[in-house]
Amino acid sequence: MSNILVIDQGTHASRAVLVSADGQIIDHAEKTISLNRINHEMIEQDGEAILQSIHESVSQLNPAELRKTSYAALTTQRSTMMAWHSKTLRALTPAISWQDRRSQDELVTFQAYAEEVKAITGLPLSPHYGAGKLRWLLHHNDQVKTALQDKNLRMGPLASFLLNNLLDQDGNKLDHSNAHRSLLFDLHQLDWSPRLLHLFGIPVETLPQCTPVIHNYGKLRQYDIPLVCVCGDQNAALHGQGVTAPGTAMINIGTGAFILSPCDRAIVDTPLLCGIASSTEQQCQYLLEGTVNGAGAALDWAQQHYPQTDVFKHLPDWLETVTQPPLFINTVGGIGSPWWQSGMPAQFINDSGSSIAEYYVAIIESIVFLLQHNIEILQQKMQLQQLQVSGGLSQLDGLCQKLADISHLPVTQSQQTEATALGAAWLAAGSPPNWFGMLQQPIFSPMHNPQLQIRYQTFTKEIRRRRNSV
Repeated sequence: MSNILVIDQGTHASRAVLVSADGQIIDHAEKTISLNRINHEMIEQDGEAILQSIHESVSQLNPAELRKTSYAALTTQRSTMMAWHSKTLRALTPAISWQDRRSQDELVTFQAYAEEVKAITGLPLSPHYGAGKLRWLLHHNDQVKTALQDKNLRMGPLASFLLNNLLDQDGNKLDHSNAHRSLLFDLHQLDWSPRLLHLFGIPVETLPQCTPVIHNYGKLRQYDIPLVCVCGDQNAALHGQGVTAPGTAMINIGTGAFILSPCDRAIVDTPLLCGIASSTEQQCQYLLEGTVNGAGAALDWAQQHYPQTDVFKHLPDWLETVTQPPLFINTVGGIGSPWWQSGMPAQFINDSGSSIAEYYVAIIESIVFLLQHNIEILQQKMQLQQLQVSGGLSQLDGLCQKLADISHLPVTQSQQTEATALGAAWLAAGSPPNWFGMLQQPIFSPMHNPQLQIRYQTFTKEIRRRRNSV
């Protein structure tokens, strides 16, 4: 086999990555895309611009290496929803971001069904997922109403819109991992749930066909390359170093932070998410997942309130020298698992005229604390022996050390920042055993840190108090 093309479509950029047959990145390019924060609840992107950004990033790759490509994989941001015309394939709506919570008030009326939804999907009843967003479009968007009446409506996760436009044949398909985040997918039957489609009022004929993660999707029209893997970005990141060793949880820290660990069956009796690590026509591997909404997004919030140039240049020194930061109640984007709470304002407490450095260290600690909440729940279902971290913020040694100290687990820091792309390529290549070898990666051993533990306990009590008062 020769090269693998990975299209990695994320919140802030579309990336095209060429991976060699032995798992080495040989070329990459990216095109940034904008995010429209209309208000605190409504966050959108331009689906057509996302599609164009994919083509632009691929066009920047080395043409000679691209011609040597045998297979392709597509990985996308999850829980971003939109609608498009079934004949023209043009977008009818913006792409409603995974961060968007506009359907929150409408979903309150479904609260009586929350346990049933969790049992079927492995997900909590949350406006971050697709059902509320698709329902909102059906009720509030005139173009969607017209297309539905004319029987020209297609809608679903962003991945399906992209497949409709990228493939050279009928691309009205969607992989299991992205379908799962719609809140309409039966985790046990691996298909749309008739019960949930009826409950939320989503016409099944508007949705794509559910297919395995590893599947012959057809050829990418403009590149004549077979697409053999489609999955959500965090699902791909789980495979960014090949097979995940037993007792290992993978943490990927980008705009949000996600902690994932594979399991051999669907486990729904937990406040964590149960989802799909990978699937083929013959089998399915499940995962447990915790989510922190405010990771890089919390630093974006800080830039709006406490502007600071070259934050990432300063953070390593700040994390080493600041010893008594305030506490940051990190509700940016709402609190994810295991709390599942929105409506609480993000703010600093125990703050007596803190410096910019102390504010930013407090934000990093809040990410660590929220991850630890998820680690504690994950340990109720499996025995964890180590954590492996990847993603942009994972390159902060101070964050890794604090995570080791608070979790009492060794933390391995990946030196490869392309975990998502490599994971998708590894799946597309058939999960080769010899790709990653013995990578030399820094390991952070737990250290005694009583002051950090005290701040964590205070942080947790404050989250509980505020959650109960909303």
